[in-house]
Amino acid sequence: MAVSPDNERWLVRVRSTDGRVLGAGLALDARRVLTCAHVVSGGGDSSSSGSEPSWAVLLDLVGQPVSRTVSARVVPGCWWPLTDDERDDIAVLELAEPMAQGPFAPLRRTKTLDRRVVMYGFPTTVEHGVRVEATLKGRSGARWERIQMVSGPTDLRVSKGFSGTAVLDARSGHVVGMVVSTYEDADRDGDVVGGAAQGLSWMIPVETILNRLPWLGPRVPGEPAVDPRLRSPDGIPANLKVLRQLADFFGRLSPDNVLVIVVNHRESDVAEAVRQAAVFSSRELRSSSDPEQSPDAPPIGSIDLAVDATDRSTKDVSQRIADWAGESDVASTAPDNDRAVEATPRSIIINNIDEAADPETLLSEVVLPLVDQAPARDLRMLLTFRAESVPLRTTLLARRVASLQATEEATRRAYRQAAAVVADVPRLQPRAIELRIQLTKLRAAAASTDGDTLAALLASTERATDRALRTAESIRREIVAREDLWSELRGRLGAYRARAVRHGFAEDAVLGTSYRGAHDLLMAAPCDLVTAEAAVRDYTEAVADRVGGHRGGGGS
Repeated sequence: MAVSPDNERWLVRVRSTDGRVLGAGLALDARRVLTCAHVVSGGGDSSSSGSEPSWAVLLDLVGQPVSRTVSARVVPGCWWPLTDDERDDIAVLELAEPMAQGPFAPLRRTKTLDRRVVMYGFPTTVEHGVRVEATLKGRSGARWERIQMVSGPTDLRVSKGFSGTAVLDARSGHVVGMVVSTYEDADRDGDVVGGAAQGLSWMIPVETILNRLPWLGPRVPGEPAVDPRLRSPDGIPANLKVLRQLADFFGRLSPDNVLVIVVNHRESDVAEAVRQAAVFSSRELRSSSDPEQSPDAPPIGSIDLAVDATDRSTKDVSQRIADWAGESDVASTAPDNDRAVEATPRSIIINNIDEAADPETLLSEVVLPLVDQAPARDLRMLLTFRAESVPLRTTLLARRVASLQATEEATRRAYRQAAAVVADVPRLQPRAIELRIQLTKLRAAAASTDGDTLAALLASTERATDRALRTAESIRREIVAREDLWSELRGRLGAYRARAVRHGFAEDAVLGTSYRGAHDLLMAAPCDLVTAEAAVRDYTEAVADRVGGHRGGGGS
């Protein structure tokens, strides 16, 4: 996608009245421009301590067909300076005279993880600006209000002059956020990147902007991350035990990937706990006046999407997930029932599954494919049912037990391969057969056991299955990581051996002894990774010392 002032008419450059480039901004309409508060502060009295600026700044309307410069001031009441813990930093400017032409910045609510984005900023050394690409990498900053961005090691990076510019989805062209800061080693108050963390920058997502500017909401495409039925309070206290459970679950303090809750009825305290968890975690919908309002609620931004399935078709729920992910903004050849899987949220609530228009189809075509991905991708899924819904939950449980069996088999294969070369490989205690037997007993008991007893047995088996899945996947990853480390150590040893030879140290006795010791440790079956890693480290450091003090030969 080509992003430039030529085709982004809403793009502006912000300057001080003495001509210094302060940053950038994006036009919301013909008279108002969104930017960072610190960009505006840079054009006036630095001792104002965050009070609403009285001075004007200059806006270069570089995106307009005929570029011109217009004076602008902060709109009264639209000023949120950077807080001590680095939240906010939002301002809206009003132009002294309107822009001649739209369209204006196409803000969009959407998924903010692993998304390729484009930004156009104005470093002081580049008169007409420069285009930078990055990837969104998830929640960051105080109370998780911001999104971290990472540029590749060979890419241009966000630098001074980018603050206040739009962050655009590289596929659709929608604005998903606003650049607010970059990393630097020495001066954290500026925008200049440097040191080991070059390439890191941060944006304020659209949802956080809408929390401060709710009047923009109706004009921004995409539904809020929380469905309307989950937004309205019922006037009853939430079940605090359930709310704390959800805070741990979505805050990733508990090991479960899938959590099943029966809410009983819409006005129950459990239903209210689910509603509060969804709203309090929303960047857009949470109270902007009291960010500390509920320490028991999930962290801000920890729930990607909360969907209420009541009376909705499977296609509608699938489309809702795809819309949230921005998949509907670009061409897709995937069937409708695969779109939700393509656009999987990292954390999701699907509420009242048994109240959907077709619960069985919703379960088979949307819920179960997501559940299959949960252990491997470390997803968090809260699935709620209005009633006990034993047949639906038993179907869900059967799928999870089958997934456990497959995960345990993959773990056993990984163990056999790794144990041949590496020592102390963790071994899995299988649970799938035991849980499959328990599932069979549950199905048989459905006709004779009373409802409360059956529901309790089902719930305990659900919890046991999810724990077993999490354990199996965790052990599989650890096994793979140990074998990968062994392979990496072999490669590192070989690379430093080649470096030593290239610099004329092939016959060096000390290096030779060190190399053979590390090599023998690595090739011993099974290899003690702790001892081998220390030996490889000793050898590579010795080679680096020799090469560093060597005055002859070529460069490394």
